[in-house]
Amino acid sequence: MKTSKVVFGLISFILVMGIVVLGSCSKERVESVEEEQLTDYEPMNDYYNTKKQDEQEFIIDTSGTQPIVGHEGTKIYPSKEVLMFANGDSVQWPYIVKLIELYPAKDMIYYQMPTVGGGVILTSHGEIKITAFKDGQELVLRPNRTWHIEMPNTSPETGMNTYYGATNGSIVDWGNTSIGTFVTTTYGYATNMKQLGWVSCAKDPSFTNGIVNYTFTSATDNLTTVSKFIYLPDTKGLVQLYSNTAISLPDGENIKIVFLGIDGSGQLFHYFSETSVSSSSNSVSIAMTAISDADLTVLLDDL
Repeated sequence: MKTSKVVFGLISFILVMGIVVLGSCSKERVESVEEEQLTDYEPMNDYYNTKKQDEQEFIIDTSGTQPIVGHEGTKIYPSKEVLMFANGDSVQWPYIVKLIELYPAKDMIYYQMPTVGGGVILTSHGEIKITAFKDGQELVLRPNRTWHIEMPNTSPETGMNTYYGATNGSIVDWGNTSIGTFVTTTYGYATNMKQLGWVSCAKDPSFTNGIVNYTFTSATDNLTTVSKFIYLPDTKGLVQLYSNTAISLPDGENIKIVFLGIDGSGQLFHYFSETSVSSSSNSVSIAMTAISDADLTVLLDDL
């Protein structure tokens, strides 16, 4: 009888331990399944390439009638005499001027060109890129020489500066300028460019209400390759989140949160929310939903 009790006890112990192990394995499988249920997305670059503003090209073969006028209204007054090769050699006709124009927030999103300089969210009334080439070589302006440019705006503001873009990998950071300002005109803005490349008509809005740290999480979507933007409509500033999902935003500012994704079949997904920055709602749960290309275009046009 004692032997039977020992055997029975041993069997019971084995059964209990088996249930515990199976339960643990089952829990691990459930957790694994939950992780696998997060929707993955492809990078958005190929989609953006079909939407972003083209780089316009102008062949300059005489002094001609100025200015050059871009599709979106940028005016450029080029001068061969102030151009040179990187080694200082003079430039002869013909040469090529290239132009990219980003005015509405939609075009800045497509080009992934936020209005941030040195970690500061800037007000921007337009970002453009002007470059010049001769025989495939990029040209520069001679020291202390400029090209006059104008940027269209129906309600120009005073105090706008020339912010030049410095490329850091694939990211352009806007460095300020005590070296130039935009003046208001009946056309919009005008300035004398002191260097070719990216230039923005912008200013520091000097937020005074402090900042709120925001975080973005999702129980349904893998946000790693999702494009993450925050637009500030009142100050016309655009922020892009890159490798993380945390950011500091000016307290009380109206914001529009725009997350964009695309799956392997080309289906677009998005998350959109319009709110005000507040410490009481600074943790945002993201749930992406499908959207058509046409509806996404309308949404971005309305930013």
